[in-house]
Amino acid sequence: MSLYEELIERKNDGEVLKVEDLSAEELTKLYIEEEKTDRILADLFDVKQSKITYRRRKLGITLRNEMLNEILLGKSEKAKEMNSKAKSQILNAENLNMISKAITHFAFRNGPVENMHAHPNNQLSEEDMKVLNKFMVNRLAYVFTLIIEERWLEFDHLVRHIDWMFGHGWDEAEPDDGGTRELIEMMIKDKKLK
Repeated sequence: MSLYEELIERKNDGEVLKVEDLSAEELTKLYIEEEKTDRILADLFDVKQSKITYRRRKLGITLRNEMLNEILLGKSEKAKEMNSKAKSQILNAENLNMISKAITHFAFRNGPVENMHAHPNNQLSEEDMKVLNKFMVNRLAYVFTLIIEERWLEFDHLVRHIDWMFGHGWDEAEPDDGGTRELIEMMIKDKKLK
């Protein structure tokens, strides 16, 4: 039984359905997976269509976002194929220098350390920055060499050993795309306009 059929059954049994009680996951299921329009959902919940549309958009539940998720998260066969192709094109030894420098900028240089360097007190000199940048690029080059060459035993040892010795007491990691997804969305939108 679909979620929509379940809700219809509950409504027919006398339950008053409230759109506010609908979770983001349930609304996604109804709108994306079960392909129920805002009009159909408005009738189900006895509200104006605009209320469904507003709630759905506020939660980011749109066909455009779903298509982006499908592509970026590799849900469809075509997206898996595109993802695999991108992996084979980027993860090779020829790109090691580019990968290491780009990830150093993304994860290190374009963050708090840049503010320390650019601060009027100049807490980090140009020479300090050169040393730090070179250290980061070289270490990341090693990590990406392990990944590219699929040296998973060495990678596993490195990660577990370092975490056990130093990192396990730190705050939990919180993935931060640094605006990457937004940039990809803008690029896709720009390509569609051309």
